[in-house]
This record gives sequence, structure tokens and C-alpha cells, in this order.
Amino acid sequence: MALTSEVPLIDDEGRVMAVRCPSADCGAVVDLSNGRLGRHFVRGRKCRMSNVQVVVGDG
Repeated sequence: MALTSEVPLIDDEGRVMAVRCPSADCGAVVDLSNGRLGRHFVRGRKCRMSNVQVVVGDG
């Protein structure tokens, strides 16, 4: 599980749609699906945070 305090992208109904990947070597803005980061790549390789459950908190 990862915790991110970045400002998330939310839809019109207030649901979190995407967050910045909390991995220090990535930082990509990634879609959320069922509370998990979508599969994404950093420098041509799958990011180690892909498919990790994320909790969005106040920083």
C-alpha cells in the first residue's frame, strides 16, 4: 500500500480519477482503478508501483 498527499484529479462527483505516482523515480500521473494505481512505465520498464493500492491523504 502507498500513501500519497499530492492533489488528486477528481471527477464532477468528487471521485478520485488519478494521482501522481509516489515512487521517487517515477512521478507519472496515473489512473486509479478500484483504489489501485494503473499499470505504467518509467524509463521503458514497468513501474514497481503499478497495481499498488493507494490511499489519498491530506499532506
